[in-house]
Amino acid sequence: MTDVQSATIRSALQGTDVIAQAKTGTGKTLAFLLPLLQRMIEDDPNLARSTYRPPRTSADDIRGIVISPTRELAEQIAEEARKVVKGTGLIVQAAVGGTQKREMLRQMQRQGCHLLVGTPGRLEDIFSDEYSGVAAPQLKALVLDEADRLLDQGFWPDIQRLMQLLPKRDVMDRQTMMFSATIPREVVSIVRQTLKQGFQFVRVVGENDSPTTERVKQRLVISRGVENQLPALLEIAQRSIEQHKSNPEETRPFKAIVYFRSTAEVTLAANIFRNLSTNTAQKRDAFGMLENGPHPLGQTKLYSIHSRLTQQQRTTASESFRRAESAILFSSDVTARGMDFPNVTHVVQVGSPQDRESYIHRIGRTARAGKEGEGWILVTEDQVSDVDRMLRKIPIDEDTSIATASSELTPDMLEDGKSPAGMIRNAAKRASMVDKAAVYQTLLFAQGGSLNKRQRVQQVNNLALNQWGLQEPPFVKPGLVQKLGFSNVPGLRVGEDMEERGRGGDRGGRFGQSRFGGRGDREDSDPFGSDRDEGRSFGGRGGFGGRDRNGGSRFGDRGGNGGGRSQRRQVSAFG
Repeated sequence: MTDVQSATIRSALQGTDVIAQAKTGTGKTLAFLLPLLQRMIEDDPNLARSTYRPPRTSADDIRGIVISPTRELAEQIAEEARKVVKGTGLIVQAAVGGTQKREMLRQMQRQGCHLLVGTPGRLEDIFSDEYSGVAAPQLKALVLDEADRLLDQGFWPDIQRLMQLLPKRDVMDRQTMMFSATIPREVVSIVRQTLKQGFQFVRVVGENDSPTTERVKQRLVISRGVENQLPALLEIAQRSIEQHKSNPEETRPFKAIVYFRSTAEVTLAANIFRNLSTNTAQKRDAFGMLENGPHPLGQTKLYSIHSRLTQQQRTTASESFRRAESAILFSSDVTARGMDFPNVTHVVQVGSPQDRESYIHRIGRTARAGKEGEGWILVTEDQVSDVDRMLRKIPIDEDTSIATASSELTPDMLEDGKSPAGMIRNAAKRASMVDKAAVYQTLLFAQGGSLNKRQRVQQVNNLALNQWGLQEPPFVKPGLVQKLGFSNVPGLRVGEDMEERGRGGDRGGRFGQSRFGGRGDREDSDPFGSDRDEGRSFGGRGGFGGRDRNGGSRFGDRGGNGGGRSQRRQVSAFG
């Protein structure tokens, strides 16, 4: 058993209320599932037999409820519970948003339910619906998993309404268990409201112990501009894949989760990587586009997951990535906490995370089950001071071995069909203009960083020119420009994009399907000239960064470290 399991299971089996703080990836799920399910069988020994069938099945025989902050985590917990109850008469059901409520209720009525795992909103919805048939008069246990995140995301009002719909504890005594990676002041307040006197507090994280696992080698890459980040990501992936090929006995297949700050960035990055090809012969088609060659990542699968996908799409992506040997999952923060993906070797964070906890929980997707992992964070120079403050005392080494991160993207480099920058640029030309416009606007109005508004415009215009190959930046609507205070900032292309409004955006990829099988995310293309690179028509690079053009930086000299390995030099600001 893990530390958190050893510390909680005995008390939980006795019915004691428990609040447990433990690092991510330490077996918290089984720490509450095992005692919860065992107590159900002790209350009704008939449920220990898989052949047992009650006189009638119904959705009002719920003995335990587990509340989770995300659909993916709820479904993962439910699946883990089904494995535990295999061979018994216990029935596990999941209630999450994004699925057909009517079909879920029919399944519960048909099969019955003893343990219900769900998200706060969907649980409150079905218990408040007098026609759902769902009730829990025999409820004996309530679990709040990822309690700090339930509060962070504003779920507490839903949980309070749900608890009003459950049997009063003076009528039907029940056990409450809370599990959390952090215990902020708000969680302490909830503990006092929900747990009974004499509850047990289990802390498996030391007073001065960061929840970030020590087995993660963490590296900071400072990129010259936003346009350098996807080429740098490609370089990291190619290098890791080659390292495994050359030394398969001592290295694991490359399997990475790449986090972005917004859904728009996830969508565009995933589609650009799907469009990648190696064209060493520099052959062009009739439209002047480089012809497709082999994919530079070989057999590595590509998936994406974010909040705008349907629940079925998200489930398919997460299950496919979970089963894959070598893959990249482009993700928003929906997978950052609680989700268990086996054998993840790398976590890459593009841009400054929302806060320290987000960084820690993202990193926690690797180095699980006793294995090692790598964490990379790619930031621009204007984000360094924010990251410095946010991640103080977390051991991160600056890494200068990723050549494309610090290189100026010259025309020769961008036209080189076998360089990371050239491959990204060619793939970006095939990506949807609608997706590019969404990312342009997201980055333009993003919070944080040390740039003023004029410098921010220059930064995103450089991205549109150098990475996407556009002749002009995307339009930004006048009302939005005025609302956010950018009205008098030069360099913006203010107006309505009549072409995009008229045709509703690009309608599909040139080739229809992903090279990896299945349609997955939208793979829109725009191969006919709107992205063509005929010249620099909107500005050059601004001098807004803090970089010494002779190679120095705010962290001291940053010369190459020879051979692609990190210098392993501690960044003093994080020390």
